[in-house]
Amino acid sequence: MRLAFSATLFGAAITLLAGCSSAPKSVILNPSYQGGNISQLSNTMAIKVVDNRTTKFTIKVLDQEPAVYLPNADLPVTLTKLLSQALEANGVTLAQHSDIQLTLRIRTFVAKVDESLSRHESTANADFVVEVVKGQRTFSKSFNGEAQFSKPLKHDQSQVEGQLNRLAEQVITRMLSDKELIDFLQQ
Repeated sequence: MRLAFSATLFGAAITLLAGCSSAPKSVILNPSYQGGNISQLSNTMAIKVVDNRTTKFTIKVLDQEPAVYLPNADLPVTLTKLLSQALEANGVTLAQHSDIQLTLRIRTFVAKVDESLSRHESTANADFVVEVVKGQRTFSKSFNGEAQFSKPLKHDQSQVEGQLNRLAEQVITRMLSDKELIDFLQQ
């Protein structure tokens, strides 16, 4: 009897530990540029996306014990694809070696979900810095955005991912319609 109780207790402990050590869900982002041709650029440039975030999580669910952090190490690849789509739609030819180098630095890209028993609110923030080197001249400017939504019950991760996709698209579209950046590229 004592042996059966010990075996049951051991099995329960192993199950509990296995549940605690499971990997967090991954974040699936797939933003797609929808802005069309908003600026007439006819440059050839090389692009690079650099992840300067201090933490690599993209979704953080608050008010849970413990808090859930969902990382996204593929964010630079995802944003490189989005940036490429946007630049090519606006007349830019991409080349690995070019006199014009555009670097997009990711300083912040995160959705924080504040969740209670009856509702949740998601606040997403993006903060990107664009640096362009053209010969001896340089240009640098910060572009940021915020998106929020609130709904009843617990959060749905796919809705938060959609919020992040739309936010990335909005910030990149705003960047490509920025008069200072366009003027610098056209000089």
